[in-house]
Amino acid sequence: MSGDKIIQKIEEEAKQDAAAIGAAAQEKARKEKEQILAKAQEQVREIQAKSQVDAKEAAGRLQLIAELQSRKENLASKRKVLQEAFDRAAEQLEALPQEQWEKLIGRIVLGSDLIGHEKLVVPAKDRPRYEQGLLAQLNKELKDQGREGSLTLSDRTAGFTDGVLIEGETCDYDGSFATLLEDVRTGEEYRVAELLFGAEVK
Repeated sequence: MSGDKIIQKIEEEAKQDAAAIGAAAQEKARKEKEQILAKAQEQVREIQAKSQVDAKEAAGRLQLIAELQSRKENLASKRKVLQEAFDRAAEQLEALPQEQWEKLIGRIVLGSDLIGHEKLVVPAKDRPRYEQGLLAQLNKELKDQGREGSLTLSDRTAGFTDGVLIEGETCDYDGSFATLLEDVRTGEEYRVAELLFGAEVK
């Protein structure tokens, strides 16, 4: 074989090898491109899925916050109504007619664990009521119950506007209307709230 033919054959083989290498390279590049694209698409799907989860969680948190705020405002509204109910009760106590007022004072004093010679500390505005017959009536009823009926009025003036403070030898009894109402509120607030708003109140 002449030298020219040998060179020509080598060139042809070189071209064939180059073409094969090029084709292989292109195929490899195509596969790598597909892998990269597939991976990118998978990452996009993961991001989208995570975004949906995050969005649902965010929406859930916002809904929970809204529900808590609504319950807070609802509770505040109910507490306001409840406060108004007890404020109204206090006003009614302050405005009791004489006969009802005397009955209430009688229940406070006679219902206490008295010996019968305690001192009554009363508001200045109520002192004339006691001096004009109520104190004598209380002592009479104590005697009728078999107790010592010698209650007296203290020289001190009560620091509250309505009710009576009973000064005993060992302890005092706060029968002010404000304290009595607070005691009722402490013991009956849930029941009152249930009457006002229904069984849903917690």
